[in-house]
Amino acid sequence: MVQSEKSTFQFKSFKVLKSLIEFKDEEHVAQEINIKINPSGIIDRKQNLFKLRLDVIILDENENLMIEISSISTFSFQKASKNLNSLFFLNSPAIVFPYIRSYISTLTMLSGINPIHLPTLNLTKLAKILEKNTVKK
Repeated sequence: MVQSEKSTFQFKSFKVLKSLIEFKDEEHVAQEINIKINPSGIIDRKQNLFKLRLDVIILDENENLMIEISSISTFSFQKASKNLNSLFFLNSPAIVFPYIRSYISTLTMLSGINPIHLPTLNLTKLAKILEKNTVKK
């Protein structure tokens, strides 16, 4: 019988801090959208927590649609974990982004407009930005 080990890095919670949808002209919203993601984080070694903040801005190319989402997600970790920083910086945005995708899709659908379905993205390039924007306390 194989016994599973508890992961050294666990996703605990996801919260939306800010949510904004603005339409100037729904009939002329372009199919092409631009997605900007700004990650930042806090490593709390006393409580063994990593807090990831993802600020996402979506604009269509005609600037008739703007969506802003700010979220905070909490991850716990074990003290003596190896490669912990790579887990934070590389994996946490990839774990959280599907929640943001789902939130935006649901929110736009419930707003009475055509739902916005964000594509699946490769977020590995965010790791260096997140590392730069992370503070330790």
